[in-house]
Amino acid sequence: MESGELTEKAWSDLFAGHNRLGKTLLEDFGLKQQFHSHADSHVGAQEDIETLLAATDGQYLNLCLDTGHAEYCGASSLELIKNYPDRIGYLHLKQINPDILKKVNAENMTWAAANLAGVMTEPPNGLPDLRAVIEAVEALNRPIFGIVEQDMYPVAFDVPMPIAKRTRNYLLSCGSRTAVN
Repeated sequence: MESGELTEKAWSDLFAGHNRLGKTLLEDFGLKQQFHSHADSHVGAQEDIETLLAATDGQYLNLCLDTGHAEYCGASSLELIKNYPDRIGYLHLKQINPDILKKVNAENMTWAAANLAGVMTEPPNGLPDLRAVIEAVEALNRPIFGIVEQDMYPVAFDVPMPIAKRTRNYLLSCGSRTAVN
């Protein structure tokens, strides 16, 4: 099993690799890399995300802010938006159930087990407050693409559509410029 902690060299390699990848993506394809922090990975907690952003070149790498995974790992989406406004390049909008997260942490569950336990929840029933996240992103006054997700698998085929419709209606009530198709 791989260690949950990176060595100084491993961090350095991670930063160098993403700077190199970001440079190639931009120069060869005109694309900007979006780093997605994730539960049960080396970059998920607030400190880890901030370390990554401080050590990588903003010209080549932005953050795909996954609000659910950030909350799961104890990171604040609102602080990241406030402190790194130019590095927020993409959003994954989702929420976690704080009561289930307490159980997940108490039992030291893996991400897979946490997901099966229902740690991700339908908005607006969890954290972070997506209305506040959307308002903070709108205040950046630039277009930022986002996708709405709810990690839930395995799941019966007929479960996601009603949740998607309710979530869409909720998100349309958030912010002044939110466009959800």
